[in-house]
Amino acid sequence: MIKKTTERNIFRKTINFLSHPAWNGVNCFITALAMLGLGGFALAFIFRLFSRIQDLVLWLSEPLNISRYVIVGGLIVLMAFAVTTIHQYLSSHGKFFLPRKLNKFVENKPKFLPIPLNPEIGNSYLKDRYIAPPFGDVVLGGAQFQFKADSLIFDTNEHKQIRYSLPRNDGGKEIDFQLPKPEKQVKSVYFLINSGNSKSIYANEGIGEIRLLFKDAPPIVVELVLGQNIREWCPGNPGDYVREASSPTITMDAWKGLSKNGANAVMDCLQIPVYECMRNCILEKIIFVYKPTQRPTDTMGVHFAVFAVSLEIEQRV
Repeated sequence: MIKKTTERNIFRKTINFLSHPAWNGVNCFITALAMLGLGGFALAFIFRLFSRIQDLVLWLSEPLNISRYVIVGGLIVLMAFAVTTIHQYLSSHGKFFLPRKLNKFVENKPKFLPIPLNPEIGNSYLKDRYIAPPFGDVVLGGAQFQFKADSLIFDTNEHKQIRYSLPRNDGGKEIDFQLPKPEKQVKSVYFLINSGNSKSIYANEGIGEIRLLFKDAPPIVVELVLGQNIREWCPGNPGDYVREASSPTITMDAWKGLSKNGANAVMDCLQIPVYECMRNCILEKIIFVYKPTQRPTDTMGVHFAVFAVSLEIEQRV
């Protein structure tokens, strides 16, 4: 039984090594070449082809045996190409033929948990903003979200009623979004999010925050900065708006469509990763913070809207 388990572990580790994505291309070929060369010399000593290091040096320095070098070197190169080919095959097809128990060691698919915006926080309908918005289970910006025909969104526009909020000293609001149940092993939290009335006079200004609150750890706080991790939801509207975002945490154009007025409109996907040391902590709720940003020339200010939320859950093997 022990021998069988050991053999399985060796096979599993070999598969993991050969199919690892970091071991590819030139790195794979050079590594295979070096391993085969060293392995060949090791086998030569094992089978007593060379009894001493001096014999090996003399064999390598013999000028009349170049043909042997060509043959042996050619075989090593061919073997290196063979290992490279095996690696490419395992990387792309390994998950289809490996045993089910070994398959999980080669590749773990991310698990997403879409969180609907309930009536306690949702204050507008997605269908009232876009023509033919996404519906059902969809993958946008690398995360899975779920939409229904009457999906709610959360909009901080002052014209929209926010049912439950805490006032801030700066005139803003804090809105609690309680998860249906506490979750742990959260790897990242994804938001479909954009701003509105995103005029250039507010560029690089903080318009709000998103806070991830954990039961037994400090919160993760991300400031929403116009032009960095959030931008205008309807780039097709005429005017001087912030239509780009520069942060690598935002995937622009996760969804593209039309507004109710027929202008080009989008949904961007914002990723907030959870530190690895906090993966065992329990995520209880999310807080959205709205900050007022009015100017004398623009009394409306910038607002933002959250269209959907999804948690990426780390799967432990």
